[in-house]
Amino acid sequence: MAPGTGRFPRRRTLALSGLTLGAIAALAGWWAWERDRPRRAFERAESATRARDWPSALASWRSFNRTEAATARTLLAEARADLALDRAADARRALERASQADPTDAEIWRTRLDLLRVLDRPTEALTLGLRALEAVRPEGRRAVLASTTLAALAELPDDEVRTRLDRWIAADPDDLDARTARLARIAANPHPGDPDRADRISGLAAILEADPGHIAAREALLVALADAGEPDRGRALLEAWPEPARDARFDRLRGRWDLDYDHRPDRAAEAYARALVELPHDWKSHYGLARALRALGRDAEARDEADTVARLRERLDPATLGPRLAADLHGLDDPRSPLDLAALAEGVGLARLAEAWRREAVAPLPSRNPFPVDR
Repeated sequence: MAPGTGRFPRRRTLALSGLTLGAIAALAGWWAWERDRPRRAFERAESATRARDWPSALASWRSFNRTEAATARTLLAEARADLALDRAADARRALERASQADPTDAEIWRTRLDLLRVLDRPTEALTLGLRALEAVRPEGRRAVLASTTLAALAELPDDEVRTRLDRWIAADPDDLDARTARLARIAANPHPGDPDRADRISGLAAILEADPGHIAAREALLVALADAGEPDRGRALLEAWPEPARDARFDRLRGRWDLDYDHRPDRAAEAYARALVELPHDWKSHYGLARALRALGRDAEARDEADTVARLRERLDPATLGPRLAADLHGLDDPRSPLDLAALAEGVGLARLAEAWRREAVAPLPSRNPFPVDR
């Protein structure tokens, strides 16, 4: 028998062929397993959500949403699991991704607006809501309009907000938005045992140091410094306000510094006027403008602004505004309700919001009132 021939080389060849086929089969099995992973994660997420097993639901939705199969609705489901576990910052990030995935989905925008309302950020809510109205499907407009109107005009009860913010902070101490909102709320409505002004300033400064681009923290810290009589420290923060984020919040604080500390009523009047383009219903900016105009000797204009302050405070008084909003929003099937909401928005200067409600008064009704009765 010639060298290199015989049965042993053939056995070796057959063994190698078997190993190759086994490897191919294993690779095919692994590929099928990997390809099926999103479906399995989705099924686990849905099952856990139905069982209200929120830790398992969140883990599964996050796993699914890391795949290419993620959709706006699965990101919304992730956000809802986050909120069930009081992880509001994570929920906001998931909702932002969801809005990008499907800007037409009203429920995503509405959830974002409701979170901004808890954080007491009406400026951002009004901007976000008007942007959402340009994107959502017609049947979702009323839901977005309702949440925008509430976030812009109506505050939630203090105890309810404090409770939610405390839960969010306990679940996620790194939630800078919740920590900022908590400190700002204490400043506006202090309770016995709350941190004093020095502690609030220290807490807000720490948040701003951790995130210099956090506009809500910068605004709250500036207000606290003004109340503490530290205008020089506040001026440095104001001048360092990021240029792309200089909205009405910056302008009304710019007006306060120009008027009260730098004695430039001319510049203050310009700053307050800019703020009122964006926030025509902000009676505090109207009050600042009235003071600036009076200092400039423009008494007739100052009186007009003072009259506007009185009118806005009357129309935005929670004792009358709350019941009116509740009645209108719970009766949206009646065309008179959108028209009354339009009149309310028009009466405080929110022309775009008023026009949107007027359009809804003549639009076809959705299948049901999108606004829950117990909202």
